[in-house]
Amino acid sequence: MGIKLPKKLGKEPLIDAVFEVRFSSSAPVSVIFPGYLFNGLEGEKKIEAFPISQLPKPVRDADPNLKYAPLSRIEWGQFIFSVSDFSASISCKYPYPGWSQFKPAIVKLMGILAKSNIVQEVERYAVKYIDLLPATDMQQLIAMFNLELSIANHKLEKEQFNIRIDIPDDNFIHTIQLVSFAQAILNNGSKKEGTIVDIDTAVNQPDTSMQLLIDSLSDRLDAIHLANKVMFFNCLKPHAIDSLEPIYD
Repeated sequence: MGIKLPKKLGKEPLIDAVFEVRFSSSAPVSVIFPGYLFNGLEGEKKIEAFPISQLPKPVRDADPNLKYAPLSRIEWGQFIFSVSDFSASISCKYPYPGWSQFKPAIVKLMGILAKSNIVQEVERYAVKYIDLLPATDMQQLIAMFNLELSIANHKLEKEQFNIRIDIPDDNFIHTIQLVSFAQAILNNGSKKEGTIVDIDTAVNQPDTSMQLLIDSLSDRLDAIHLANKVMFFNCLKPHAIDSLEPIYD
């Protein structure tokens, strides 16, 4: 692992957390599954459709950008479930409730999805964490990252940047996006400014049956969550981690 991971951070930079599963299906997922999901969630919840759901399915299918676009969502406590034609996802409302609450909600989603019998094969599953680090002086900001970048004989030192890279990591692939300055509007309506660290961790070659995934879901979720967490802290230099006030066991 190469780094000691903190149990939590005193200055939590996390602004969004998402789990998504993509799959093939012969059933009209966006029509059938929201009902299964709504009925499978106990307690108070609210469902709504997005305007894109009014587009005919042949039109959505013809546009690759719309294949996984959410068509409806269900708010359930601290979580938001979204459903497209070929995917389902769950995200957390701000502030992040922690893995101890996020993981059971993911298990809930996957259990309802498995019982619906609409999945033919799992094509992809991933967790994404988006952190926002305070940004003031660009040179100090760049110094926070384990990052060296040169292009056209020019070394990145104090310039704004927008970087995306895919990093293979054993059974995972991490898609990392760094944006030097961004404004984020959180789901509670508040705004934050700073540097975005967006890490999407997906399992390499996950093609499998839903049952095989469900049988080992708990261990798989812990593994992908840990891999994402390690990658985040490996992106930062020690003094940057210290600035977040890490708390260790």
